[in-house]
Amino acid sequence: MEPIQLGDQQTKPKKSKLKIIIWVIVVIVLIFVVVQYLNAAKYEALVQVVNSDKIGVNPTGERLDFGDLPHDKSAVRSVILQSQGNTGAYVMVFKTGDISDLMKVSRNYFTLKPHTTEKLEISVYVPNSAEFRYYKGKVMIFQIPKVW
Repeated sequence: MEPIQLGDQQTKPKKSKLKIIIWVIVVIVLIFVVVQYLNAAKYEALVQVVNSDKIGVNPTGERLDFGDLPHDKSAVRSVILQSQGNTGAYVMVFKTGDISDLMKVSRNYFTLKPHTTEKLEISVYVPNSAEFRYYKGKVMIFQIPKVW
């Protein structure tokens, strides 16, 4: 008969409880990330680099359409952020797509105080090295409630 080791039996329940706690934390973090992604303001961004000296302006709507721009020119679009609650929000702006290299955001990674409005300017500059084509992408603006 082999002796029973009590130390092994005591560590197994601790390990399984630890695994459950870790999985619960991972699930909570994933739910938080998904909710923040779904609540983020998402804008399509577009610019057409043209071979002329004329700038074509497109009407703004739900997209950040910078129109038709020749080399060495720029355009600016604005997004208004509001904090209507009693809690501030931590703002993060992410750019994706091939337009992101041409794009600059006026402010990023900042706190929007409660009951305030902030104008966020997004500009596109077309360098002389840019190809004559459409550049597309997305801008995602996350406003995470600041509870800390």
